[in-house]
Amino acid sequence: MKLIASDFDGTLNRGGVISDRDRDAIAAWRADGNLFGIVTGRGGEFAQHATHDLGLELDFIICSSGTMIFDGTPELKEIYPAPEELVSPLEEEARAHGAERYGRARCDVDIEGFCQFSTLMKDDEAARKYAEAVNEKFPQVSAFQNGRCVDIVKRGISKATGISRIAEMHGISDDAIYTVGDSYNDLPMIEAFCGYAIAGSAIAERVGKVCVDIAQLCEEARK
Repeated sequence: MKLIASDFDGTLNRGGVISDRDRDAIAAWRADGNLFGIVTGRGGEFAQHATHDLGLELDFIICSSGTMIFDGTPELKEIYPAPEELVSPLEEEARAHGAERYGRARCDVDIEGFCQFSTLMKDDEAARKYAEAVNEKFPQVSAFQNGRCVDIVKRGISKATGISRIAEMHGISDDAIYTVGDSYNDLPMIEAFCGYAIAGSAIAERVGKVCVDIAQLCEEARK
């Protein structure tokens, strides 16, 4: 059994569309007894959107950059919130860096703390500087840049840790895990496993191994 974990926006979802080629490849991959799931910075409501609105059949969904772990349904299995007392300081830091929008991600469960704090900066460089500042000033959390956006979660949590939990649940070794993404927040999972970048993406040159779509990655993972 092998596992593919894909980012959503800019990777599986290209220009607001999931291609029939990718849908067919995912179905064939799962029919062969392998696992396929999505790892995204979107909040927990995405699990409902993916399975019901988009009609995706998945083995797992990881939301809020690793904070929320679902099975192939909107049923939440695990959650790793960050401390509530950091919200106000993070808001102040966002304002100091000129954030255009900021706030905690939606979380439809009763928890102490927050799942993810997200900001939208004026450009990629401003996002990079804000992420660096947060990582230096706040040891309890980690900030991940995604273009103009920065997603902040509990320190020690990332897309990679979410995938590791799924792999542990299913008894899958690291060398049987394939990951793919298109931006900087995908680097933890790309570097931790057999990772690929989407061709032409912001991280393609840094990663080295690229694929044009999920269908091509499925072909590569079968070799």
